[in-house]
Amino acid sequence: MGKSDSNRNIAVIAGGGNLPLLIIEKLSKLRRDFAVLSIDGFGPSGYRKFELGSIGKMLAYIKNFKATEVVFCGNVKRPSFFSLKLDSVGKRWLAVLGIRAFLGDNALLSGIKKLLEREGIKIIGPQSILSTLLTPPGILTANRKPSETDLQDMARGIFVLNTLSNADVGQAVIVQEGVVLGVEAAEGTAELVSRCKHLKLRERGGVLVKTSKRDQDKVVDLPSIGKWTISDVSNCGLNGIAIGAGDSQIIDYEETIAAANSSGIFVLGFKSSSINPT
Repeated sequence: MGKSDSNRNIAVIAGGGNLPLLIIEKLSKLRRDFAVLSIDGFGPSGYRKFELGSIGKMLAYIKNFKATEVVFCGNVKRPSFFSLKLDSVGKRWLAVLGIRAFLGDNALLSGIKKLLEREGIKIIGPQSILSTLLTPPGILTANRKPSETDLQDMARGIFVLNTLSNADVGQAVIVQEGVVLGVEAAEGTAELVSRCKHLKLRERGGVLVKTSKRDQDKVVDLPSIGKWTISDVSNCGLNGIAIGAGDSQIIDYEETIAAANSSGIFVLGFKSSSINPT
């Protein structure tokens, strides 16, 4: 637990990846009072571990700490509800969530957010702690800019994601020369990039497009890229990444953009459905 000069206690529900560590580091620097609930099998070591289905224990821990705010950060692979060992509170929440629990991630997370708000706990986004997380608009790399073909692939990718958005499916798509090589589903972006490597029309080319779904809750779950994404995209032979400006996150921004420059990959933040990089 961190020490604070603020009256608002924060509970950090931490999954995998580097983002939880960045959040913890920032809260420590701000001298905020915080407790970390590390999701077993995903979250960082050195903190109290909780099974994903132990909703009652997590809620009790948060209330005992007198946290008034909760931030979700890091990645957690969503299991089947039939294999998830929910405690009594989790089962009660599942009954309240109803069909939303079996729809897309956005519906599920929005439902969980409302349930926590009923308990008097406010959900805050990681970007409210790390202001540099949100993707800025424009071409973010210096060593490579998108070609006309890349921009056309980007436009195609945005159209596909907007079309699928109403079904609450996927936040990412890979397009090469106008052909959709793959759409992100439950496997995540890394696996999407990996399988598309074997589907490419030619060895070099293509764009990874990633952005929030329409009406997505931008507090709980924002699409993200980081240094690992640059490595995956480079190994796949893609030309670059187009990511929604203002509604996505770049983890370790400076290091990620530096890695893209070193790898000869462009990163472009686009606004809404526009393909204008300026």
